[in-house]
Amino acid sequence: MTTAAPAAETGSNFFLGFAFLPKAKKEALSAVYAYCRLIDDIVDTGSIPKEEAAKLLGFWRDEIGRLYAGEPTHPVASRLLPAVRGFSLPKDAFLEMIRGCEMDLNAARYQTFAELESYMQGVACSVGKLSVEIFGYAHTDPESMAEFSKLFGYAFQLTNIIRDVGADLEMGRVYLPEEDMKEAGYTREALIRRDHSLAFDRLMELEYRRAKQFYQRGRNMVDFRDRPNLLPAEIMAHIYEGLLDEIKATEYRVLFQRSSLPTLRKLGLAFKAWLYCHGIHG
Repeated sequence: MTTAAPAAETGSNFFLGFAFLPKAKKEALSAVYAYCRLIDDIVDTGSIPKEEAAKLLGFWRDEIGRLYAGEPTHPVASRLLPAVRGFSLPKDAFLEMIRGCEMDLNAARYQTFAELESYMQGVACSVGKLSVEIFGYAHTDPESMAEFSKLFGYAFQLTNIIRDVGADLEMGRVYLPEEDMKEAGYTREALIRRDHSLAFDRLMELEYRRAKQFYQRGRNMVDFRDRPNLLPAEIMAHIYEGLLDEIKATEYRVLFQRSSLPTLRKLGLAFKAWLYCHGIHG
């Protein structure tokens, strides 16, 4: 499962937000996303055997320790050192990313949404936790900002899960919780058969509504005076929420295709995000 944030450095989701950031913040975010991409690729490309991938993640757990001791040995970790020092980035967030990716190695089954939350906290919320410290905030209390990064992480990753149902099946991965399938009258066996039924639509609608609530609840955590600093996150949120709405509009055709938005639509949503962050509506 590709995480929401690592693709942002090279994709258009964050491009406009990055473009207007001060040099130090831009470099710090680029370093963080290079790390996230590296960790994600260890488990997500499918080209590294499981035992070797586990060893690589173990190396990175040790490397984060060396990073915080001021003695990184890997170029990606060395690139992180100024960001860690300049923005007081939390060590636990880097380790959480590793923990979340380790869950993919074990092809975990998620019985409940609470179990899926643990995974999302690792692969998505950890990135948000690092990012908000770089973006900066002055008026939102730290507890609310932590909740903001968590809820947006859930929203982004759940959007990914909905979009990538078919692609994840190719890798033998199912992220949809068993309890949600049961509530919708759907089964894991039907999913493996790629059975697009009314029950599948009910399941997707359940996840869609949940993701929409995360977007809204996340926004409600932020003092409006901090929104301009959080523009890159809001650009990503507008684009991902737009993708979510597009998937719903096309009747959840995710079993055999991977939805995306055209560049022009993304640019329009990025502009709407800018208006929102600067208090301009309509």
